Parts: sequence; structure tokens; C-alpha cells
Amino acid sequence: MCTVSYACTFTPAQVAMCTELDNLKRDAGSVLRELKRIRRSRDVSFYEDAELNRRKREIINAVVKHLLVGHDGKPCPAGDRPIVRPAPLRR
Repeated sequence: MCTVSYACTFTPAQVAMCTELDNLKRDAGSVLRELKRIRRSRDVSFYEDAELNRRKREIINAVVKHLLVGHDGKPCPAGDRPIVRPAPLRR
């Protein structure tokens, strides 16, 4: 059951788990935890910090790209919230 504040047309049967999204989220979590551990364990140089930020940005961009256009140019239906509505609202 959807718990969003607007009228949602998704049913649990329509929102299938996307294994690629799950893997991307898991990879992003491990990269972010690793970066936090590295930064807390020692003082990093400016260049090393820039490289760590690049890794973080790459994995976050991969997750966002999959959510936006990951399924043949269409948004991923297994996201936490639908990024686009499946049909325009009629008023």
C-alpha cells in the first residue's frame, strides 16, 4: 500500500523490486561507509580528499541515473517514491 500524500496509482503488484537498483544502493552505502571510515581514521591530503569525493559523486550519480532513466529510458518503478507520475492529473 502506498503511503504518499497524493493519490498514488501504484499497487504493490506493479512495484517490483529492481535488482539493479538494490545493487546500486548497496554499493553506494558501502562506498559512503568506507569514505567516512577513511576520513575519520586519518588526516587526508587535499588531492586524496578530491579523489574520495569523486568516488562518492560517481556512485550517487549512478543511483540517480538509474532512477531517472534506468529502464530503457523510463524511470525505475522500484524507487522509494515515483519520480514522475504515470499519467497526468486531471483537474
